[in-house]
Amino acid sequence: MSELSAVENSIKHCIEKNGFPKKNVRLPFKAIHESCKNHSASLKEVLANLSHYKIFGTIQGDFIEFRATTDLKKKSNTPSQTTNPAKKNIPNMSDLNEMAQSCISKMTPDQIEELQSTVANMSEKERESILKNFSQQFFKNQP
Repeated sequence: MSELSAVENSIKHCIEKNGFPKKNVRLPFKAIHESCKNHSASLKEVLANLSHYKIFGTIQGDFIEFRATTDLKKKSNTPSQTTNPAKKNIPNMSDLNEMAQSCISKMTPDQIEELQSTVANMSEKERESILKNFSQQFFKNQP
């Protein structure tokens, strides 16, 4: 294995300081992206190099989550709707979150910033309306 670059060493130091590998650690995407730019390094290459050391990073919105395993789906086996039958029509939030994260991970930093700005300027009522509409669309084809 080749020696770690300055960016890779910095990431490794930060995540270990925060409990890695026992815990998954999230670092801000923007800071890592800027560090890569400042060191003329490709973020893709940095993440690939870290994977050789069993440090697996995935972009999740404004963060990059670092794990000691490639297993990204650690879902609990408890059904989300058994605890409160009154919430029967509420969508499984982890499924919605996964879909949103998948979409966000494909966006450029500028697009993410624009989306954040738009959401920040919305009223609470507008946000609830969007979630309600999205939930209805999400469950449209289910019995």
